[in-house]
Amino acid sequence: MNLKKKIVSGLALLLSIFSAGAQSRTISLEEAVKLGVQNSKQLKLSQNKIEQAVSQLEQAKDESLPTAKVSAGYSHALMLQRNFALPSADGSDPKSIKFPFDNTLYQATVSINQPIFAGHRFRYARESANLLIQSSKLNAESDRDEIVYNVINAYINFYKIQQNQKIVAQNLEDVDQKLTEIKKFESQGLATRNDVLRFQLQKSNIQLQQIELDNTRKVVNYNLNILLGLPDSTTIQVQDVVYKLDITERPEVYMKQALQDRKEFGSLNYQNKLAEVNIKKVHDEKLPTVGVGGNLYYINPTKALFPKGSTYLAPFVVGVNASWDITGFFKNKNRLSEANLQKQEVAASRDILTDRVKMDVNKSYTQYQQALEKIKLLNDAVVQATENERITESKFKNNLATTTDRIDAQTLLYESRLNLELAKADATAAYYTLLKTTGHIQP
Repeated sequence: MNLKKKIVSGLALLLSIFSAGAQSRTISLEEAVKLGVQNSKQLKLSQNKIEQAVSQLEQAKDESLPTAKVSAGYSHALMLQRNFALPSADGSDPKSIKFPFDNTLYQATVSINQPIFAGHRFRYARESANLLIQSSKLNAESDRDEIVYNVINAYINFYKIQQNQKIVAQNLEDVDQKLTEIKKFESQGLATRNDVLRFQLQKSNIQLQQIELDNTRKVVNYNLNILLGLPDSTTIQVQDVVYKLDITERPEVYMKQALQDRKEFGSLNYQNKLAEVNIKKVHDEKLPTVGVGGNLYYINPTKALFPKGSTYLAPFVVGVNASWDITGFFKNKNRLSEANLQKQEVAASRDILTDRVKMDVNKSYTQYQQALEKIKLLNDAVVQATENERITESKFKNNLATTTDRIDAQTLLYESRLNLELAKADATAAYYTLLKTTGHIQP
C-alpha cells in the first residue's frame, strides 16, 4: 500500500508541475491588441527613434549656446647656444645677449565666444529637429497600426481554427451516432457490412482532420504567444469574435477618410517641410556670421608656476569677429538644386501614394462587400443542406436512399456550416483591412 501511495503521489506531483508549466489563458480581441502593442519589439524600436530625434533637438539648441575653452601648456627649453649677438641698427658693434641654460614657460588661455548672427542656421537646425521628432512619432503611430492589424488578423485566424475544430467535433459526434445506428441495422439485416465500413471510413477521415487541425492550432498558438509577448507554453483560448457584417458608409466616405487620415500623407507633409527648411538653409549660408568673444591669456616664463613678482603677462582681449564666405554664392548652386529636387520628389511621391491609397481602399471595400454577399449565399446553403440531410435521412430509413447518399448529405451539411463560419470570420478580417486602408484600424 505504501508503494502505491508513493506512486500516486509522484504522478500527482508530475501532473502539478506540467500544469504549472503549461498555463491556459482566455484572451479577448481587445486584450490581445493591448498585449501586442505593449510587448511589440518594433514599437520599442520606434520609441528609440523618437528619443534619438529629441536628442538631436537638444543638440541643435546647444549649438546656439556660448562656447568656452580652456587650454594650458608647459614648455621646458635647454639653450645649447647661450650667447647671441644682436646686430645694431647704426652699424656699431653687435650687442651680446646671454641666455640662461635652463628655460621654463607656463602658458594658459581662457576663451569665451557667443555667436550673434549666423544667418538663421540655429533656428533652422531646431526646426529640422522638431520636424524629425514629429515625423518619428507619426512613424511610430503607423507602426502601431500595423501591429494592431497583424494582431487582429492573427486572432481571427486562430478563431477560425477554433471554430473549425468545434464543427469537426460536432460532425464526428454525428457520425458516431450514425455509426452506432448503422451497426444496429446491420445486426437486424437492414444494412450491409459495406454500409458500416463506409461510415467507419468517414469517421477516420474526420479524425485525420482533427489531428491536422490540432497540429495547426499548436503552431498558430505558439506564433500568437510570440506576437503577444506571452510565455511560449501558454495555451490560448480566444473568445467569440463579434462579426462585422454590414457596410455602414458609401465607398466615397472611406476614400475621403483615407486621403485625409492615412499617416503616410502626414509623413510626406513633414518631408516637404524639411525640404523647405533645407532650401532656406542653403540660401542662408550666403550670409555673413557675427560673434563676440573674449580671451584671457596667462604667460609666465619663470620656473615658478605662480611667480611672486611682475614676471608674467595676463592680457584680457575682448572683440567682435565677423566672417563671410563669399564663395557660397557659387558653391551652393548645386546644393540648392538638390534641395529643390528633394521637394519635387516629395510632390511626386504624394501623387504615387494617392493612387495607391485609392486602389487599396477600392480593393478592400470590394472584397468586404463580396464577403458579405458570400455570407448571404452560404446562409441559404446551410438551410438547403440541413433540409437535404433531413430528407436523405428519412429516405435512408425507408430504404429509398443509399448509404453513400446519406454520407454525402451529411458531408454537404458539414461543409456548408464550416464555410459559413469561415466566411463570417473572413468578412470580419476584410472589415478591419478596410479600416486599415482608411488609417483608422481599431478592434
